[in-house]
Amino acid sequence: MIIRSASFRDLARIEQLYREATEDERHGAQMTPDSPVPQATLLRLWQALTKSLSSLVPITDVSEEMLVAEDAKEGVVGFVQVQSISVRPRSWQILNLCTSTSAHGHFARAELLDGVRNQGLEHGVQRVHVRLPLDHPLLPVFLEHGFTQFATEQILYRDQAAADPEPSVKSTLIRPARRDDIGAIYLLYLRTTPSQVAAVEGPSLKTWQGGYAQGLIAALGRDNVRHLVVERPGIVAWAAIRPPTAAQPASLSMMCEGHDPALRDAIIDAVLAELPSGPASCVLRHYDSELIRALQQRGFAVYGTQLLLISELGEKVRINAPSRRKKPVLVHAGIARSVPSASPSVPLRVLSTTTTRRQRSSPR
Repeated sequence: MIIRSASFRDLARIEQLYREATEDERHGAQMTPDSPVPQATLLRLWQALTKSLSSLVPITDVSEEMLVAEDAKEGVVGFVQVQSISVRPRSWQILNLCTSTSAHGHFARAELLDGVRNQGLEHGVQRVHVRLPLDHPLLPVFLEHGFTQFATEQILYRDQAAADPEPSVKSTLIRPARRDDIGAIYLLYLRTTPSQVAAVEGPSLKTWQGGYAQGLIAALGRDNVRHLVVERPGIVAWAAIRPPTAAQPASLSMMCEGHDPALRDAIIDAVLAELPSGPASCVLRHYDSELIRALQQRGFAVYGTQLLLISELGEKVRINAPSRRKKPVLVHAGIARSVPSASPSVPLRVLSTTTTRRQRSSPR
């Protein structure tokens, strides 16, 4: 079996694999061990949030990469799609893993994950993330290949915003975030996140930017995502609003300290007022229970649960070759011994001091 990069000639077969894999879920059937996609209840929102079911032409995006598994007899039997986050250290996120139901497709899953690891090492990737629905059959496959679960996320969704009987007034509580706020947002993350989760996801500022919220912080001020913060006097809340597109609704990411419940509710109301009208989704961690309850009271419903897994790749280390020096001259290390000298060419004579001593004593 060969693992290689996908080409445009593979798109028809890739779409066929996807349709075959999702046919049973469309009819409400239960997931099987060969099901490579989220369960039916998460199908619609999963497609909108992570593009794992709709981005079947990733070759046109330079930030995405797709590998296919090709068998000599059956041809392409599976593919895996990863997305690169432009931050140092580099990290990848697996958006889709799909294989055929044949025996070759069953073994292709491990080969594709090994291919992702090998390609990541060649590109200097240090971490690979993946999000899977709870109790998905592919979970053991990822765990066997070095992935570790470190968090659980709740997907919340609302179809329409609640009608506001009073005209909305722009809140002065929040302000647009700047790139020099990234350090303070990271400190907010450390205060609101359990230490065992932060030790895995964000041991350093750069590592945290590459993995948290699918790299939203790393692109602050460089894309169309609106970042908002609340200062009292330090930053006590952060929110990121991604505008809706034809493929996905508006999405909200949020962090907030919970020491003051009244302030937290005011921050949530101010952030929701900034959301565009129409469907909206929000992904919160399992330890953000207060925020989850507050959003449920404001029209959001828990749509599903997904697991967040991570795999650490080996880091390339450059070893400097020793500098070339002139080869030293080797000398035989023997026991010291006396060597008879050759006879001198000039005759030697013995000098005596007897006469001098006599002359010095004559004046007496």
